[in-house]
Amino acid sequence: MVGEQEEELLQAKSPHPSFLSLGFITHDLCENKKIIGGASAYSAVLARNFGVASAIATSIAEDFRDFETLKGIRLAYQIGESTTTFINKPFFKKESFTKERRVQYVTNVANRIKEETIPEGWFNAEIVYICPVLDELEEDIIKRFEGSMIGVAPQGWLRSVDEGGRIEKKKWEKANEVLSKVDFVIVSEEDVFEEDVLRYAELSNIFVLTKGRKGAELYCDKGSYHKYIDAFVREEVDATGAGDVFGAAFLLRYHETNDPVESAIFASCAASFVVEKVGVEGVPTKEQVLKRMKNESGNISSG
Repeated sequence: MVGEQEEELLQAKSPHPSFLSLGFITHDLCENKKIIGGASAYSAVLARNFGVASAIATSIAEDFRDFETLKGIRLAYQIGESTTTFINKPFFKKESFTKERRVQYVTNVANRIKEETIPEGWFNAEIVYICPVLDELEEDIIKRFEGSMIGVAPQGWLRSVDEGGRIEKKKWEKANEVLSKVDFVIVSEEDVFEEDVLRYAELSNIFVLTKGRKGAELYCDKGSYHKYIDAFVREEVDATGAGDVFGAAFLLRYHETNDPVESAIFASCAASFVVEKVGVEGVPTKEQVLKRMKNESGNISSG
């Protein structure tokens, strides 16, 4: 079943969105409270906040009710028995009891997203951000967006789930089939095996490895160009979604400028807003990002 809010149903008949994200909208459990999550939600909220006509194709259940947060974003979705639900827990070093990274668990998983859930006109979106979080899409979906600028955040193809629901890294079997065929790829160092980074970079047109407070590594032209991108460091409240916003902000800026370095700096700045608040509350506007970039030019720290 494909469900759409009445407003979105009318919008879907209008011209295609400028920015389309594909992937699960999720519930993230934060202090026993459900908040909206998922790379598709963070990225589409950013595009909407930038004044760009944005849309999401996803899969949820009847228990998802947070449509107000997505107001102004076109939605096409399947209704199943579950909304994908994650629990994020900090991982501490035993020696120092300092937080090193997060450990993620999944308690519910929605149905995979079917190609027919995506309205036909949306395959003409100017920018497409394919951002699965748990193998909800087939890699072949990229073939449907021949005229679009395509960004891929493949974390959902780099994850497996153990018997206890804990998210673990796995090898991406179809990396060779995807990387060279899209415009931009972004991966977190938490999700990828270190030995795969250079191989992925050498297969990609533009490849970004995000490293949290340590900034990001930008590779262009099949890895022949490399540049370190500083982070705009802020006191961290919740880092969830920062990489998703980095990817979406890069695509939006690169679509405007065709400059990968400037786009990566812009994206790093956009991501810095997200860590300052919980959930999508921190997703900035374009004006906020440009103002912070201007105020902190030449004063960016990698922490």
